[in-house]
Amino acid sequence: MRFLILILAFFLGNSCSHVFYQPSARHYVDPAKFNLKYEDVFFSAKDGTKLHGWFFPTRSQKVRGTVIQFHGNAQNISTHFFSLVWLIEHGYNLFTFDYRGYAKSEGVSSQAGIYLDALAAFDQAYAFHQKSGGGKFVLYGQSTGGAISLRALPDWKECPQVDLVVMDSAFSSYQDIAFDKLHSRWFLWPFSPLAYLLISDEYAADEVFKRFTSPLLVITGDHDEIVPPKFGKVIYKGVASPRKWHWKLKSGSHIDAYFIDGGTQRARFLRFLDEL
Repeated sequence: MRFLILILAFFLGNSCSHVFYQPSARHYVDPAKFNLKYEDVFFSAKDGTKLHGWFFPTRSQKVRGTVIQFHGNAQNISTHFFSLVWLIEHGYNLFTFDYRGYAKSEGVSSQAGIYLDALAAFDQAYAFHQKSGGGKFVLYGQSTGGAISLRALPDWKECPQVDLVVMDSAFSSYQDIAFDKLHSRWFLWPFSPLAYLLISDEYAADEVFKRFTSPLLVITGDHDEIVPPKFGKVIYKGVASPRKWHWKLKSGSHIDAYFIDGGTQRARFLRFLDEL
């Protein structure tokens, strides 16, 4: 049994994460090198764990809103901020943060702990949102960050204040994505049922689908081999929200919506926010 656990852990470590979290302490990129103004933010989860994030104020005179980013499982905010920081040129503030165990955030990564981190990050981002002039408050979850944020949102006391939830290349069940990764390789598919024995879904997002009522945008890439588009389809079909949309990007892969098609998806997203 121990051998099978090692196989599962090794395989997951080379696909989604070392069982879903693969933090790095390395500071990869300083936004200041790109003339980006930002604020170092330190805040605490309910259990006292100190967390770290960055707040990028909009460069526009008109504040259109604030976006909180829940990044994927690897590295830290010093790489992930790139995917959404372009929004500050168009009236949106960006708040991004690291889960416990990542970079300057203390603690050890776990589903239970990161659930608390998500709630604390919502509070911190919403405080910035109110202080900076309001507008739309947008949750943007990417890959594993989608599963994390989607699970925590219905439990956040200010949940009704969220104007839009974006699930980009995301999944809702840790067990299902683990099963899919094992089952997709011929030499590992015999071990695929172990995903439902060795991986916990206690903090899986599909547990709260019926309580989820915020407007939802699901983005999937047809060529996403890390989180295949079928997982986004599960989210889109499963949530109870009366207002939801699914963008299926034919040329998209994993979290690259705003770097393909000559930037047309950026303009599309901005129009979508304006019309929301």
